[in-house]
Amino acid sequence: MPWWPAAALLPAVRGLPLFGFAGMALMLTGGVAGVPWLARTLLAAPARRARGGVPVQLAIRHLHGAPGEAATALCGIVASTALMIAMATMVTSFRGAVDEWLGQVLGADLYMRTGAGATFDPASRARLTATPGVGRIAFSRQLPLLIAPDRPPISLIARPERDGRDPLLVLIEGAPRLPVGALPVWVSEPAQRLYGWDPGDTIALPITGSTRFTVAGVWRDYGRQAGAVLVDERDYERLTGDTGRDEVSATVAPGHDADRVARALAARLPAALRGEVEVSRPAALRRLALTLFDRSFAVTYLLEAVAILVGLAGVAATMSAQTIAREREFGMLRHLGLTRRQLTGMVATEGAIVGLTGALAGIGLGLLLAQVLIHVINPQSFNWTMTTRLPVGTLLGVAAALTGAAAVTAVLAGRRATAGSAVQSVREDW
Repeated sequence: MPWWPAAALLPAVRGLPLFGFAGMALMLTGGVAGVPWLARTLLAAPARRARGGVPVQLAIRHLHGAPGEAATALCGIVASTALMIAMATMVTSFRGAVDEWLGQVLGADLYMRTGAGATFDPASRARLTATPGVGRIAFSRQLPLLIAPDRPPISLIARPERDGRDPLLVLIEGAPRLPVGALPVWVSEPAQRLYGWDPGDTIALPITGSTRFTVAGVWRDYGRQAGAVLVDERDYERLTGDTGRDEVSATVAPGHDADRVARALAARLPAALRGEVEVSRPAALRRLALTLFDRSFAVTYLLEAVAILVGLAGVAATMSAQTIAREREFGMLRHLGLTRRQLTGMVATEGAIVGLTGALAGIGLGLLLAQVLIHVINPQSFNWTMTTRLPVGTLLGVAAALTGAAAVTAVLAGRRATAGSAVQSVREDW
């Protein structure tokens, strides 16, 4: 494994802030209450134009004149859709951020890591460095470092990083200039949020007592929720006297085969380390990390599907009840000359409009809720930030599914409501 722990990408959620729950509840309530206004606004222009067939015009004008019926049918689906879209957007943004970060930090061709407390001593490192086919090789050390007794240890990482220009160090912020003679340290984003360490600050780390460092920058890290600090290996070795290293990243020189170089590196290990060292490729590490990520959110995907099914069931029940209750209206329309086929087209259009309106309302509200999850709840819960990435396929799929399901439900219910004769449908009005 490389210097970041892939398994640590899946930390347990420490609890969502009450502020986030309250804000999401208020947004859901307001969004559902605004469905009649949205339906009337969307249908205002089509209702003023005499375009389309008779069934389409009847459907548009009915919903425009009675938008409350659409709201009744859509209360459940708007809420469930909004929650699903919010979670899908958050998961897509998180996965995209992790995938992009992995592509940045896994810049070497081969990675080696010791186990069971074993380390690469200077002699072993010299043999590995001299391996034919190795272009660039870097050794690092990772140890737990207790900062506060009431918090878990952070990770202390020592590797060649004197100037902070390593492309594998994904910097978010940097100090403009460090004092002469200051010991630089780079802190991860979770460490910055947990301990308030900003670029330019002087901090004390419990290395050989209490050593003062100056924060040279903040780097992005999705692998250690408890935080991490990175110091140059020369400063670490001078302060601690520790010459061991436990991780290796190697770049293969042009014209050499990575598998052959990996075998050559393994052959140069001391006999005591050959059973304790794991050699990995970046593609395998990236695939493992994303697989673990997807498995951890499998329950989330299942809950999203259940939410949509519940919402669709609510739409089906409400649309069926409303359509059957309009049996006398359908009978009167048949007396005025509409055929069963035209009535079916009318209710199908109404269902499609209701479903599309619910999809638009739910998607819009869900994207707003996603911003609360991504930019408020996520940093407070996990101590890292990310940018919003839209799940375009999910958005289109949800809109199509809701529109189609509402239309099909309305058609099935409409067939039952128009199955009788026109005379029987209006007999109670005689």
